[in-house]
Amino acid sequence: MADFIFPQLNFFLSLGHCVVQIRLIMHAVEHTESNAIQQADTFYAYVERFDIVPQLTPSGSRGAVRDPTTKMYLLRRSKRADGSRFGDVIFLSQLRAPVVLVPNFGRVADSRLSKFNCTEYASEFWLAKYFEKDFYHSQLPDE
Repeated sequence: MADFIFPQLNFFLSLGHCVVQIRLIMHAVEHTESNAIQQADTFYAYVERFDIVPQLTPSGSRGAVRDPTTKMYLLRRSKRADGSRFGDVIFLSQLRAPVVLVPNFGRVADSRLSKFNCTEYASEFWLAKYFEKDFYHSQLPDE
């Protein structure tokens, strides 16, 4: 983890990366004809994706930019048209780095929220840039 260099988030996302929540890690098991179980070396993860909430840019348009007050990206759970969460199974090796998501409470926090369930009930999150030094420096505005 310490050797990982965090790129600017916009550049990171342009490469096809996204912010996800790991819901399940799986390991493939193969059954042979002799009923002996042979474990494969492949691990998978079921993940649910987050999208950046477009913010107002200095030019007046909306885009994938940091919130001007917090200087952090605001994320929202990706959902299908029917309201179900957008998830997929990926290779565990495709995960690159951990991030910290902080619930965006808004003016009034949902009374159901606790430290145990806030990732389930909250719908918007701040991408916290302060949890790791290299990640923080990668999120500093370009001068």
